[in-house]
Amino acid sequence: MPINISGFQEVFDILKELVSGVKSALQIPEKHRKEMLEAVADTAELVDETLTILKQHLTGVISELKFGDQQKAKQLISELGSFPGWETKYRQFQLCDKLREASFNLERRGLYALLNRLIYNDPDLIKQKMWDYIGGEANAANSVGTLLLELSSLDAKVDSEFDTVVNSMEQARNEVSKWRQVFIDFEKELRA
Repeated sequence: MPINISGFQEVFDILKELVSGVKSALQIPEKHRKEMLEAVADTAELVDETLTILKQHLTGVISELKFGDQQKAKQLISELGSFPGWETKYRQFQLCDKLREASFNLERRGLYALLNRLIYNDPDLIKQKMWDYIGGEANAANSVGTLLLELSSLDAKVDSEFDTVVNSMEQARNEVSKWRQVFIDFEKELRA
């Protein structure tokens, strides 16, 4: 089973483009620029926290498979489709108030118009980028939800295809780890 969490590239690209635009617009007051960059860094941190919870849970499932009780492992795998820790973090991720608040503050202060004029020459592009981000975060969260549902179906194969199940769980953990590191590095870059 190929493991890919498709939505995170879209979220990362949109956030990176927003940061690039904010950094390059030197006419924006430093305070407002810092506010927006801090909001994006907080968003990257929240994505990291979300993926950390998921990675830890997958690691627990893998450990139970390899070294623990296979019946308990089956139960953990079956429950992946309704993993409560993921659902809580997903809601926080999907409703990331800090980025939206910073975005609305930019709009209220007329800084969208300035950003658009200086960077994009399109009066509505920054607003569209924010709506793209909101859609992108939903896509990322949905792709993780889909992954967890697919993984949960492997509970029936623990006895018959043990190595395949372990391999799929490890691939999923590696994919989560890869995206987690991308957002950690991005946050570090923004806070430097």
